[in-house]
Amino acid sequence: MNFVTTSFVLFFLPVLCIGWLLRSRPAVYKYFLIAASLFFYGNPGVEYLILLFSVASLNWGSAALLGKTTRGFARRLIVAADVFIHILILAFFKYAEPFFLWLNDTIGNESPIRQWLLDSGAGDIVLPAGLSFYSFQGLSYVIDHFRNPERPARSFADVLAYISFFPTIMAGPIMREQDFFPQLAEQQEDKRGFNEGMALILSGLFKKVVLATFLSEQMVDPFFRDPEGYAGWAALVGIYAYSIQIFLDFSGYSDLAIGIGRLMGFRLPVNFDSPYRSLNLQEFWHRWHISLSLWLRDYLYIPLGGNRRGNRYVNLTITMLIGGIWHGNSLNFLIWGFFHGIGLVVVHAFGRIKARFAPHRSESPLGSIAAWLLTFHFITLLWVFFRAEDFDGACKVLQAVTHTHEGASFPAQVLFIIALGILMQWIGPVCFRVFTGIQSRLPWPLQAGVVGLLGGVILNLGPEGVLPFIYFNF
Repeated sequence: MNFVTTSFVLFFLPVLCIGWLLRSRPAVYKYFLIAASLFFYGNPGVEYLILLFSVASLNWGSAALLGKTTRGFARRLIVAADVFIHILILAFFKYAEPFFLWLNDTIGNESPIRQWLLDSGAGDIVLPAGLSFYSFQGLSYVIDHFRNPERPARSFADVLAYISFFPTIMAGPIMREQDFFPQLAEQQEDKRGFNEGMALILSGLFKKVVLATFLSEQMVDPFFRDPEGYAGWAALVGIYAYSIQIFLDFSGYSDLAIGIGRLMGFRLPVNFDSPYRSLNLQEFWHRWHISLSLWLRDYLYIPLGGNRRGNRYVNLTITMLIGGIWHGNSLNFLIWGFFHGIGLVVVHAFGRIKARFAPHRSESPLGSIAAWLLTFHFITLLWVFFRAEDFDGACKVLQAVTHTHEGASFPAQVLFIIALGILMQWIGPVCFRVFTGIQSRLPWPLQAGVVGLLGGVILNLGPEGVLPFIYFNF
């Protein structure tokens, strides 16, 4: 269910009203949240719920077994089995379809296996929305219980509520146990949270419905479909447009998820912090998709050895390679992850050299501008591999920048939105603080009127139908 559809509004309004009546009774509220989340996630089909229950059962059972044994080997075996099953599930849904398609193209036309593939529809496997995100949440729950044997075991209902929480199940932010359960057990009266939640929802709607959708329809989709039809300068605009679109789309989703969570009484972790302000790639990954970056650091990079064991540069590269593979099953994502890993290696190596030979030298304003430009363009260039359908498509997009012929044009508003998207990195947090500050001084009826008016304007500025969020594909 998409957050920017009428069906979600019809679902959320009664859930919000009933939820506010039940929040003073945490035990009842927990089961109400479970019911609402299952309805939300199972709306497309009951098979989604079967998978969700399977993942929740796996993680609840693994953590329960960990709580009953103190033997080191047995505990490691339990965690290894849990991780292995998760990898199998993710690999099946992410990689089974391309494997079956390759097999179908490879074997002979008369083969009974080919006929079985065609009859069974084995090549039509679809990745269930949110699987990657709630699988990571479940893994963090089990691994944290392995690392800390003193953690109390949770009931199956608790684990199901944690994994299925409807504001985050589709695309994060990825929560940890300590982010969720204390708030589930005791709901706090938080008028400011309600005010900030509504502001975040307006921010998310504006980013997705108005800005990201316009860039997608007017520039990004047509350009990536036919890059050869654009002149070099227009191709460059198309690449910039996608860089801004994916920021607006995913940070807009995160604003909506966090805002909806706030209205439901939960403070969710921040997922974006003006990432295109970054002066190097390491800073970028501290600001972009923060919950995934921290997950990869805590559950992959550090267990690999981090900065302490082995080669930190190899560990960085492996971590980013796996991050790329997690996003998709094509060569493009492998390239995207690999070069982000190489970029982080260069940043870390440069930092060590600077710390050794010029530890007290501060960055000049001109040096900061150059670092920002280099970082932004490196990230933007790699987004081409993230967006293109395949490697050949990415090459065509990059080659289009060199075109000297006349080509397709685009609305002038595309340039304005690209500039606005960059400017948002600096003025966005300030605008949010100013808006929430003014809103908090208004009477409740007037606050509701302002939110309703602005929400209506935003929706009217958008098109009839809004595409799903980009990260719903992962």
